[in-house]
Amino acid sequence: MNDNVLNFKNCSLFLHIENYIIEEVLSNAEEKSYTKGQVLISKGDIPTGLFIIKSGKVGIYNEHVLLAELGILSIMGESFLANASATATIIADTDLIVILIKKDVFYTLAHIYPQLVLNLFAINFNRLKESNNAALHEARTREERLEKLVNERTKSLSEANTELSATRDSLIQTQKFRDQFMANMSHEIRTPMAAVLGMTNILMLKVNLPEQLKYLDGIKKSSENLVVIINDILDLSKIEAGKMELEQTNFKLTEVVNLVKQIMQHKAEEKGLMLKVDYDSTIPEILIGDPTRLNQILINLAGNAIKFTEKGVVTISIKTLNKNDKTCELEFSVHDSGIGMNDEQLGKIFQSFTQASTDTSRKYGGTGLGLTISKQLVELHGGTIKVTSEPGKGSCFSFKILLPIGVEENSIYDEEIITDEMIKALQETRVLLADDNMMNRMVAKDTLEMKIGNIFIDEAQNGSEVLDKLKAEDYDIILMDVQMPVIDGLEATRKIRHEFSSPKKDIIILALTASVIRSDLEACTNAGMNGYIPKPFTVEDLVIGIYNVLNKN
Repeated sequence: MNDNVLNFKNCSLFLHIENYIIEEVLSNAEEKSYTKGQVLISKGDIPTGLFIIKSGKVGIYNEHVLLAELGILSIMGESFLANASATATIIADTDLIVILIKKDVFYTLAHIYPQLVLNLFAINFNRLKESNNAALHEARTREERLEKLVNERTKSLSEANTELSATRDSLIQTQKFRDQFMANMSHEIRTPMAAVLGMTNILMLKVNLPEQLKYLDGIKKSSENLVVIINDILDLSKIEAGKMELEQTNFKLTEVVNLVKQIMQHKAEEKGLMLKVDYDSTIPEILIGDPTRLNQILINLAGNAIKFTEKGVVTISIKTLNKNDKTCELEFSVHDSGIGMNDEQLGKIFQSFTQASTDTSRKYGGTGLGLTISKQLVELHGGTIKVTSEPGKGSCFSFKILLPIGVEENSIYDEEIITDEMIKALQETRVLLADDNMMNRMVAKDTLEMKIGNIFIDEAQNGSEVLDKLKAEDYDIILMDVQMPVIDGLEATRKIRHEFSSPKKDIIILALTASVIRSDLEACTNAGMNGYIPKPFTVEDLVIGIYNVLNKN
C-alpha cells in the first residue's frame, strides 16, 4: 500500500473500498493548496467537485459567523451531486492542502464503483440527521424560553400588557419559524431520501457480494427509519396547526385490522412474541371514517407494545360498546406483557418528544411522538384514549370512538401489485421525466427501465426544458417534479394546459412531490396535473401510478 492510499484509508468516502480503487480515485484527482483566509467554496455557488482535506482545517461561515470547523479527511462540496448551491462559505482557517475530485471524474468513477455513491449518501444521511436534531432542539428551546417568559410576565398583570403583546408576536414568529422548518424539512430531506432509497433498491436488485448486501440492507433500513421519523414530525405539526383533516369514507374495519396484523406480525416474530387479535363479531361490516388514520393509530400502539415487550403476548382487541341503526361505539385496546410504567411515567407518556425514561430512549430508540400523534388522532375522531400499566407487568392502551355505519362498496385496501398486464400495457410508453436533481432522475429512469424494459424515457432539468421538449417531441406522459429552477412544475403545467393546442395540451401529467400536505397536493390539481406520486416512491408507486392514470384516460 503506497503512502498516499494509506493517508486516505480512514476517510469516510473510502469505507469498505479496496486499496486499488482508492489509488485510482486519487490518481484521477488533483491536489490543491490554499493559504489561510482563501475561499474554497462560496455561498450560493455550485461546487466544482468533491473536496477532501489532506492537511489543515477549514471553517464553515454564514456571513461572518463561524458555524463549524472541519479537519483532516473531512468531505466538502457534495451538494454538486444534486446540482445544488452551497448554503455557506468554506474558508481555509490554516494553510491547507486538499484533494479535489472534479464533478465529471466522480460521476465516471461512481458509475464503475457504486460503493463511492453509497458512502457519500451515508455521510449525507448522518449530516441530515444531525442537522434535523439540532433544528428540533432549537425549536423546542425557543418555545420553552418563550413559555417561561410568558409565565414570568403574567405574575405582574399591571406590567404585563405591553410585554405580553411583544411575547405574543414572538410566539407567532416562533410558530412561523417552526412551520417554515417543517416545510423545508419535508422537501430538503424527503428529496435526497428519495434518491437514497431508490438507488439502494436498484443496487439490491443487481448482483452483489454478500458483504455489499449487508451494507445495502443497513442503508435501506436506516433510510426507512428516518422517513418514519420525518412523517411523525410532519403529522404532529399538521395536527397542532389545525391542518389535519379526517376523511369520511366507507371501509371494512376487518381489513384495517388485518393490515395492521400483517404489518406487525413480522416485527413480533423477530422478537419471538405472539401477536393476537380479538375481534367482536357484532361489529358492523361497513363503517364510515378515516381508515388510514385509524390504521396509523393501531400501528403506533401495536408497534409501541412490541418494542417494549421482550417476551410473551401482544393482543389487539376490538369490541362493540353500543350500537344502533346509524352508529356504532367501539373500544380498541392493545395489551402487552412488556416492561410497564410507574405513575410518574404514566403522567407524561402522551407528551411530545417524551419517553418513559432516558434509559428507554437509549435502549429502544424512537422520536417519542407516536403516542402523542395517536392521542391527538383519537381526539380528532371525538374519542378518548387512556393507559393502565404496572412496572414489570405490561401495559394496556385503549380508546373509544363513535363511527357511523356505512354500506358496501369497493374497499380502499385492495392490494395493488404489478401484474404482467400492467407491464405489457406500458411497453413502448414515451415518458418525459422532469427533475432538477440528477440522482432522482437516475433512480426513476433506472427503476422504470428495469421493471418495464421497453420504455422510452427523455429527461428535462427544469420546466423550461419541459416546454421546449414537448414542442419538439410527442410523449404519452410527463413525470413532473414540483420544485424546479427557471420554471417550476406547477407553472410549466399551467403553460401546457393554456398555451399548447390539442393533443399536447391534454397530455397526462403526474407530479413527483416530496410534500404530503393537502394544500400542496391541491395546488398540483389546480395547476392541471392528473395526480401525484410521493417521494420517496417504491417500484409499485411508480409503475402502478403511471399505469392507473394512463389506463383511466
